[in-house]
Amino acid sequence: MGLLNSPNMNSGRVNFARVVVHSPLSQPLIYSVPDDLRERIVVGMRVLIPLGKRKVTGVVLELLETTSLNHTKPIMALPDDAPILDRTSLLLSQWIAQYYLATLGEVLTAILPPPLRRESLRTVYLLPGEFSASDPLEREIVALLRQGKRGMNVNTLTRQISGGNLYQALERLQSHGAVAIRDRMQGRRPKDPVTAGECSAATLVKPPALSLTPAQQSALAAIQVRQQRGGFEVFLLHGVTGSGKTEVYLRAMEQARQAGRHSLVLIPEISLTPQLIDRLVARFPGRVGILHSALTSAERWLQWWRIARGEADVVIGARSAVFAPLPNLGLIIVDEEHDTSYKQEDGLRYNGRDVAGVRGKLLGCPVILGSATPAVESYDNCRQGRYRLLQMASRVQSRPMPKIELVDLRARGKTARNNGAHWLISQELAHALRENYGKSRQSLIFLNRRGFANFLQCRLCGHVLRCAHCSVTLTLHLQRKSVCCHHCNFRRPVLEFCPECGNAALAGVGSGTEQIEQALHQLVPGARIARMDRDTTSRRGSQESLIRRWERGEIDILVGTQMITKGHDVTGVTLVGALLADTSLNLPDFRAAERTFQLLSQVAGRSGRGDDPGRVIVQTYSPDHYTMRHLLQQDYRAFFTEEIEFRRAVNYPPFSRLVSLRVDGPKADVVEVKAKNLAHGLREQLARNTKWREHIEVLGPAPSPILKLRNRYRWQLLLKGKHSASLLELAGQARALLPRSRANRLHIDVDPYSML
Repeated sequence: MGLLNSPNMNSGRVNFARVVVHSPLSQPLIYSVPDDLRERIVVGMRVLIPLGKRKVTGVVLELLETTSLNHTKPIMALPDDAPILDRTSLLLSQWIAQYYLATLGEVLTAILPPPLRRESLRTVYLLPGEFSASDPLEREIVALLRQGKRGMNVNTLTRQISGGNLYQALERLQSHGAVAIRDRMQGRRPKDPVTAGECSAATLVKPPALSLTPAQQSALAAIQVRQQRGGFEVFLLHGVTGSGKTEVYLRAMEQARQAGRHSLVLIPEISLTPQLIDRLVARFPGRVGILHSALTSAERWLQWWRIARGEADVVIGARSAVFAPLPNLGLIIVDEEHDTSYKQEDGLRYNGRDVAGVRGKLLGCPVILGSATPAVESYDNCRQGRYRLLQMASRVQSRPMPKIELVDLRARGKTARNNGAHWLISQELAHALRENYGKSRQSLIFLNRRGFANFLQCRLCGHVLRCAHCSVTLTLHLQRKSVCCHHCNFRRPVLEFCPECGNAALAGVGSGTEQIEQALHQLVPGARIARMDRDTTSRRGSQESLIRRWERGEIDILVGTQMITKGHDVTGVTLVGALLADTSLNLPDFRAAERTFQLLSQVAGRSGRGDDPGRVIVQTYSPDHYTMRHLLQQDYRAFFTEEIEFRRAVNYPPFSRLVSLRVDGPKADVVEVKAKNLAHGLREQLARNTKWREHIEVLGPAPSPILKLRNRYRWQLLLKGKHSASLLELAGQARALLPRSRANRLHIDVDPYSML
C-alpha cells in the first residue's frame, strides 16, 4: 500500500483542486476553487468543470493550497451537497489504477454508475405563477425556462448561460418557489427505488432458524471472533456443494448488523441466483440493496444513492458491486470466488475478487471467499499463510454427495455417431433420464455449446461458413433459421446452397444445446423440457422466470450451458448429465484443467440436494486425465496437489505473475509489425536493466488464438515474472513504446484469465 497517496482532506487554505475526469487522460487536472465554493468543496465531491469546449463532471481527488501552473480555469459548480466517494474509495481507485496500469479516469468510469458521470440527470422546471427576480442571472434562467414546456436539463442551461454561478442561482430560485429541480433519466422513467428482489419481500416468510453442522459452527465461530476483534483477515471457506456456506454468510452478516456495520456480497451473475436474493430479503427485509448491470440506469442510480445514504444493511451484486458506496462496511463476502466472471475482460481489466480483498484491507474488515472448488491461487494462499482456510467437507443434514460415473466415449466408436442427433447422449444417460422422469424427478443436462450445430459445412467441397468479421465459424441456430457469430453477433439467414460450389449440400457439424433439446424430446416423450443459454435468456427477466419454473418443478429436464452450473439449489434434481465434458481440457490455456474440474464439480453439485440421492453421468473422451480421476472421487485436495506440481514445472501462477499485452488493429500486417517492434523494445529494456533481466521473461509475440475479432487483427505477447513490482514497471513501459492511436490499440491485462 506504500504506493498510494492519501487524499488531502481540506488541510490549509483551499485554492486549487486536482480533479479526475471520465477520460483516459494520464493525470488529474488542476482547477482553481472560486471563493464562494471554498467552504463547501471537499475531497470526493463531483464538480462541474470546463474541458476544452465542453463542460463535464469530475471528482475532486485532492485540495491544494498552491500550484506551479501559471493559469488555471475555475470550477464552475458543485452538483451535490456531499461527496460521492469517501477516502477509502479514493485510495482504492489509486491502487486499481497503479496495479492494473490504468488511468484514474478509466477507474472512475468503472466505479461510478453512468448517471453519476453526466449532468443531464438534473432537470429544472418553471413553477406556475409570477416571479420577480432582481438578479440578472436568475432573470436569464427564468426567461429560458419560459421558452420550453417540459423543463430544461442543467447541461442545456449551462451551454446557454455564460458567467455567474448557475448552481447558486438555481438554489435561490428553488428556495423562492420559482423552480423545481428534479433528478430525471433520459428515456425510461425511473421506477420506485426498490429492486425486483425487494418487491417480493412482503410475500417472503422468514425461514425458521436452521441447526448448524459442527463444520458450520466451527467456520462461523472463527469468522465471528475476527468480527469482534476487528481488523483485516481473508477467510477461504472451502465447503463442498450443499455444505451450507450460504447460512454461514447470513449469520456473519447478522453479526455485522448487530455491530452497526454493513455487508457486501459479491456473486458471479446476480440474475442466475434469485434464491440467494430471496434468502437475503427474508433475513433483512427492506434493507437489501442490489447492484448489477441488468438494472436500468435509473434503477442503478436510485440504488447507488440509497446505499450511500446507509439505507441498506446488505448489498448484493455482481463484479462491479465491489465499488458499492457502503458508508460503514464491515464484512465482504465473495461467493464462488473461483468464477471467471469476476474478471473484467474489456475496458478496465480488474478482478472483482482481488479488488474486494484490497478494499477489505483498506477498511480493516474481514473478507470471506467461498467456493467448493477454490481457485488454485486462493488455495495456495492458504498454504502460504496469507489466507485462513475454513473447511466444510460434508453436506448439511448428512446428505450424501452425488455418485459420479464416467462414460468412456472412445468405446462407442463410429456406431454412436451414426445414431443421428442422439449420438451425444449415451445409452447409459438415456436410460437414466427415462428412469428419472418415471420417478417424477428432475434432470439437468450440461453442454457448454449453444446453438444447434457448431458450424455449417458443404459435404461436397468442404466449404465452411465463417464470420465476416472474426476468424471463427458461424454457429447454426435452427430455431432462428440463421447462423451466428458468438463473438460479434454477426448473423445471416441459413443458406440452401453452398456459396462456394453452388450445391445444396450444406450440413451441420457438431452439436449444441438446441440440438440436444430437440433430441431429448424424442428420447423422453412427454417430458417438460426447457433450455437455458444466452439465446433463451436474452430478454430482461427471462433468466429469473426460467429459474423460478425450474424451482417449482414445472420443468422435468433442463438443458443448458455453464449458466446452469451456478448457484441453483433445487431439491428435485437427482440426475445430472455432462456431455462432451472434456472439451475445455483442449483449450490453449494453462488453467484448462482447473476450469474443467471446477465446471464439472459445480454442475455435479446441483444433484442430490434434497432427500433423494444424486447421480451424475460424465461423458468424456479423456477418462484417464487426472482431472477426471479426481472428479470421480470428488477430491479437490488431490486435484490441487497434482495441478500445483504442473504449475510449478512450467512456472505459471501461483509461482509467477503474468501480464498479457495485446495489439489490435484493422490491418493484419501493421498489427504484426507493431507487436514485433513492441516485443523487441521490451527485450531491449530487459537487456539494459539487470533487475528486470533476472526476473522477467518476454514470451512471444504470436497471433492470438482468435486472430481476427470484430474486424480487428490481434497479436499478443506475455510477460512472466516472480515480482509484481518489476513486472508492472516493465509492462508500464509498453505504453511509451506503443503510444495510443486511433487505428491500433494496446491492451494491458494484469493477471489475465483469458488467453484467447
